[in-house]
This record gives sequence, C-alpha cells and structure tokens, in this order.
Amino acid sequence: MTTTQTATHEKARAFSTGFTVVINSFDAATRQGLADDPTLIKLYELLPPNSLLSITDDLTTNDASLVPTAGTIALRLHDKQGDIVGAVFYTPNSKAKPIVIDPTGYGAIVIGDLNKANEIIAFDEPEHGIDAYQCMAADDINFIISPQKTKQCFKKMVQHWSSGSLLTIPMTIDNKGMINLLAGVNARALVTVADIVTMLHANHSYEAILAADDSQIINLKDTAYYPEWRDDPQLNDPMIYSDGRFELYHDGLFFVKYNDDDPANITFKFKAFVCSPIEVIAKTRDTSSGTWGRLLQWRDDDSVLHTWSMPLSLLQGDAREYRKELAGQGLNITTNPKQRSYLDTYIQNYPIHKRALCVDRLGWHEAQYILPDGAIGSDGKQLIVYQSAHAINSTIAQQGTLEQWRDELCKKLADQSRFVFSIACAFAGQLLALLDDDGGGFHLLGSSSMGKSLSLKLAASVWGKPDSYTKTWRSTDNALEGTASEHNDSFLPLDEISECDTKIVGKAVYMLANGQGKGRSTTTGHNRTAKTWRIIFLSNGEESLQNFMAQAGQKTNAGIEVRVAHIDADAGKGLKTFDSLVLADTGAGQADQIKELSQAYYGVAGIAWLEHITNNKAATTATAKQLVNDFMSNYSDLAPQAHRVAKRFAIVAAAGEMATQAGITGWQAGQATTAVMTCLDNWLDNYGRDGEHEQRQIIEHIKAFIEQHGSSRFQPCHIHTYQDFEPKITNRAGYHNYDTGEYYFSTSTFDEVCSPFNKSKVLQVLDEAGLLNVTESDRKTCRVALPFKKNRTRVYAIKNEILSCETTKSTGTAGTTGTTHKQQGLDTVPSIKTPLGQLGQNSSIC
Repeated sequence: MTTTQTATHEKARAFSTGFTVVINSFDAATRQGLADDPTLIKLYELLPPNSLLSITDDLTTNDASLVPTAGTIALRLHDKQGDIVGAVFYTPNSKAKPIVIDPTGYGAIVIGDLNKANEIIAFDEPEHGIDAYQCMAADDINFIISPQKTKQCFKKMVQHWSSGSLLTIPMTIDNKGMINLLAGVNARALVTVADIVTMLHANHSYEAILAADDSQIINLKDTAYYPEWRDDPQLNDPMIYSDGRFELYHDGLFFVKYNDDDPANITFKFKAFVCSPIEVIAKTRDTSSGTWGRLLQWRDDDSVLHTWSMPLSLLQGDAREYRKELAGQGLNITTNPKQRSYLDTYIQNYPIHKRALCVDRLGWHEAQYILPDGAIGSDGKQLIVYQSAHAINSTIAQQGTLEQWRDELCKKLADQSRFVFSIACAFAGQLLALLDDDGGGFHLLGSSSMGKSLSLKLAASVWGKPDSYTKTWRSTDNALEGTASEHNDSFLPLDEISECDTKIVGKAVYMLANGQGKGRSTTTGHNRTAKTWRIIFLSNGEESLQNFMAQAGQKTNAGIEVRVAHIDADAGKGLKTFDSLVLADTGAGQADQIKELSQAYYGVAGIAWLEHITNNKAATTATAKQLVNDFMSNYSDLAPQAHRVAKRFAIVAAAGEMATQAGITGWQAGQATTAVMTCLDNWLDNYGRDGEHEQRQIIEHIKAFIEQHGSSRFQPCHIHTYQDFEPKITNRAGYHNYDTGEYYFSTSTFDEVCSPFNKSKVLQVLDEAGLLNVTESDRKTCRVALPFKKNRTRVYAIKNEILSCETTKSTGTAGTTGTTHKQQGLDTVPSIKTPLGQLGQNSSIC
C-alpha cells in the first residue's frame, strides 16, 4: 500500500493498490461516530450492517489527485453485479456536498437486494430515495440513488441499471426537463401531479399511485418527439406551413419537409433547426381587444421555466429585438438568417385557440395580483398575464418553507425595532392601492457596518433571494424607472444611496415617490403612456439625502424629506441596529446568523402574503383601513406634512399586523405596531411634529444668508451714514439698518436669495413668524429711506430677531435613537407625544 507525504496530509492511499482493498480496510462506523447526522442515521438503519465506514486517511484517485477524505463516513457504491465501483464520503452535519469517487461514472447508492427480477426506482436526491424506501419497504423493489449532483451522471446511472431490469423514474408533471434529459433511455417515467414522496407520506400506496387517473407511465425510449402528456395536447400538434410543417421535438422546434414518395412521412428531405423547444400557450389581448400578443413558454439549459407575453407588434419592426429578449432568457435560436425568420412565422401563426387577458402593469388587477409569471387570486375563469415589450427576469423566488423562515428567522427578531420595521415594509406595498395611498420611501441612516444593508436584505427575503431581490441606487434614472414599474404595488429595497449620481438623486426620489415616469413620444410624434407605479421603497446610506445632494450643490426641500423619511439605523441600545442579542452572543455573530438564515429561506412569506390578501380583497381593505385609523389616533397632534409621513408609517404597521394575523411572521399582536411607532418617533424627534418642516427650513435658509453675507453684501444704512461717501459693496443684496437692526432686501435680488424656495412662500413664512416688517400688506414690502436715494424705496424688511431665532423641533419622547414603546395591542397603545404650538406662534420658533 503506497503513501503520499504532503505538507497538509500525513498519508494518502492510491487507486493502484486496489480500491476495494483500500475501502474494506477501514473499520465500520459506529452510531456515535455519525454525530447524529440525519442522512447518515437513516442510511445506517436501512443498509446492511457495516455498510458505513469510518475513514481515517486521505485518498488519491486514479489520476493521482489527492482527495481530503479523512474524518468522513464512507458508503460503498456497487454496480448491478455487486462489485464495489466507488464510494461516497459524507462529513457528518456538514452543508458541504458529499465527495464522490466513482471512476465508472454510473455507481449508485443501492437500497435493497440486487435481484434482476426486482423493479428499480431511481432518485437523484438521497433524502427522497431514503424517504420513499421507508414508506414502501417492498421486497420486490430496489432503490438506487445517484451520488452525483449532475444531470449527466444521473442519466449514466439510469442507463446502466436499466439494461437488465424494469427501471422507473418518478417525476412531477412540470418536470419536463427530466423527460428531455432521459429521452431514448430504456426506462419508464412515472409522471404524477404531486411529488411521489409527498404522496407516499400521505399514505398513498405505490400501487394506488400507479393506478391513479392523474398518473401516467411514459416509455422514455419512445419519446423521440416532444412528450404529449400535458392537458392540452394541441400545443404539440405540427403546424402546416408552405410546403412543409413545423414540428416540436424534445430537442427543438424544426421546420421539416418530407419526401413526397414516402406516404408515412418518415423520411426527411429537409429539416431545419429553428430554436430550442418553445410553446405558444395562448393568444393575448387587453380589455379593449387591443395590444394583441402571444403567451410563450420555454425552458433554458438549466431547465428553468420562462414565460413571456410578447406583443405581436414586435414582429412588425426589427425582429432582432424580440429574439434578443428570448435569447437573453435562455432560448437557443439558430444563427442561420433564413431559418431565424421561421420563428417569426411560427409565433404569429401557430393555431392556438386559448385566450388570455393581458395587462401592462404588475400588481393589482381587480381582485387578482399579477406577477411576471402568473397571477394569484385567480378564479380560474380567465387567464390574466403581464405583457411587456421586454421579458422580465423575475427576482421573486422561493427556497425553504414558510415555517422555516418564520420560526427560525422572523419570529426570533420580534423585539428588534429596525428589523421588524424593515420586514413590515416588505408587506406594505400591496396595501397602497387598497388604501388609495401614493406610497413613498424610508431611509435608514447610519455609519458603516451599522447593519443597514442587513436590514434591507432581511426584508428582501420576504420576496426572493436577498442578494438578487435587493437593487442598488447605482443606475440611471431611466433604469430606476423600469425597476420601479416592475415592483408596482410592492416593495423595493435600494442599497447604498452613495452609489447614486448626486446630480439625479433628487429627481430619482421624486420619481419613485410620485409613482410616474417620464413622458415620451413615439416615432410618429404621439405621446406614449408613461409608466406608473405605487411602491414602498427602503433605502440606506451613511449620509442623509440633504448632505448627499449638497455635494452636487443641490438643496433639498420639504417635498423630498416628506417623500423619504430618515430613520436612524442605530437602535440606541449600544448594539448598533440591534435592540438585543437573541441569535448569538455578539452583534457580529447575530448579523452572521441573520444573513445565513435569510440566504437559506426566502420568498415563501411573500407568496403566502399574496394568497392571504387576495382571498377576500374587500375584507383585506377593511382591515387595513381600521388598523391605519387605530395607529393614527395616537398621532392626532401632527402638522399636515408630518401627518402625511406618519400615515405611511401607519400603513407599514398595518401590513405587519395583518401578516402576523395571517400566521406569516410569528410575532405577537402589537409587536409590529410597537416597532413602527419606535421608528416613527425617531423620525419625529429629528424632523419635528409641531409645524411645517419647510417653514423651519426657510427661516434657517434666510438666517444663513444674512450670517454669511452680513458685512460683504449689505450696505450700512443708519442716521450717521456719511451722505458724501458710499462704501463699496460688491454684488449688493440689500442694506442693513444699524438703528433698527433690520435687513432690507432689494425686490430685484430677493428671488436669488430665496432659491430654491418660492419667493411668495418665503415671504408668507417670514410674515407669519413675525420676522417681516410690512407697511404694504398686499405686497409684503416696506418703504424706507436709503442712502443716495431721493425717494423712499420699496424693500423686503427682515427683522434682526431672525439672527437669534431657534427653529425648535419637538422634544417628543426621550432621546433620539433610544425611543422605546412598551409592547401592547393595537387597541391599548397610548399616545405619548407632547402637543406643541404651531409654527405661526413666535414661541415655537424663536
């Protein structure tokens, strides 16, 4: 027996010594050595004694590659003659894929006696094969499981084991890719509606499954043509065209011509490949019987299903554009120019009789909720699909179960205010249309490594894989427009605002919150219909919008700050974004745990939410309205702008409570409301609840101008001014009366001073605050005597008190980031806010 010395491995065994001898030289694994690994324990109980071995050495393959197998549990692989052909090496309780040494390429995990008379059932997943064996435990059936994770290895295994026995491969009706993979193999497919393991667990016997009306046995050897085992076999009928016809095979769409002297239509004289298999499912049109299209369906090389409702108008222009969309989504199209044109003919003329209603917006359509690849809440009377000039690669995806996402992740974060708020945001977009609200955004603000992105990605796990569903600010406003329209009536997470171009961020925020894209014209000069949407978007960044826009010399106004409410990411408990540690002993450990769990379970909560709210749209609307009203009753003292933002928070709270009532979050009643109120109070502490924020901004703006330019742009104006000497003032903005302290602004230059605010609004605010000396009330002006002026001059006279004015914000609850609420139900949450004076009262300003 040879050994190989390396820096990291003391010993390795080579294939040259004889693999069977090497494997059999190891001791049988004990139950304790399996470390309670679920898969290994099941194999240990099912297989003959001493089937599992405890491997103490590393091995080398026959190509001299060193394989780190020490410390693993090995399962021998046998061929149908019983000879050992390889082994699978499992590391107990590891998420790493098993190591497979299989030089023959067709080894299989065998459960049952190797008897040629037995039927063989093949599985490509160990867990499914083990579960099926435990449910059936039949003496006349063997089970084989592919140790490899590739489709070709599974096919090789099936080909080898089917040569002398009846072999069956269970699959579901939507697993057409498996049929294509195994076409021509001497085996049979058992096609069922539900997964066979699920049916066995539901106490259906194997014999009953075989005999069921909705189960079908397909001889894979005869599936040279595209299998006709769907409910509508007409989809696979040939289409006559010119002197040939289109035929759909398992390996593609072809245009074929047959020899005229062959009445059986078997011998081709011409066969042109058009594209990989594609189906025309239905003809589509809108409610006005316009915008006709075709609903297409195909699978890419990974067997991922794609669906696109394609407008027929794309066939009348540059056909390259629609082919680019299909190719981009995995359809293989011929590069032959003439044969490419066959695809145009096939899509437009295929004789499909099924009809579907197309809509041009995702989200709510009457009582149904439209997704890129289907609709939820359908009554089955009419197929409704989303039709667009571009195929959408939807990022809505599912992994794991709702119970896993809820119990292992969401439920445990019930007391984390920022994370509960973020998750509730993910459910809120669907309520906007029901409540006739325009939506808007929230911005988590904090330093680097605070946990802002983690909050976004946790919220994104409601709908899909966090890294894929979370979008970035790093795009043009046109690209953001398309992204927003694809998230209509839903939730859009936007990571790291610092990646956005400072020149467009203000316009982008307005566009996202206002829910309407740019107006555009067609090539004929007519106006195209602008894209519209309603969304809740959640952003984050190390800087506020004000600071970020200031870098480009832009100023924010109250409109932007109302549309995007800033929330401190720091929960104020000394743990950054966390309020407490519940998943780990440190904040970093807890963040890693949340990231790992959200990458393992995602997308299931969003689908469950849609199924819940579409079950009874009227009841959903009534519940949402009541919850919003209950929430707002605790904030009755807010000024109009603050009230508008608070209502957006209320919708988020209502969504969180409704998702909790539906059994989706695992939280207690009132926990979502408590978290949202904590975040709202944080915003109010920073923004103020006692008046219009824009009014405070205006006063601060004028005050800053005077403080910055007091001696350089204001000419002295008082009784002791020398009439024969006028001091030189560059770019004069006005005069400063040293006797009264007033600042006189020229009516011709005041527009520049007010920018970006409207001059009329500025004068109104200053007048209401008692900071404007007015003798001409209709003009908000005052006539005064100025040096070297014969007549009294009309000016805007601002009182000196503006320099000592403090534009106070509400003190609200104690603290800025540490605001807390006692958890309680919706009916008993008290108002803890301090009513303050309105902005028009001087005491609340100066």
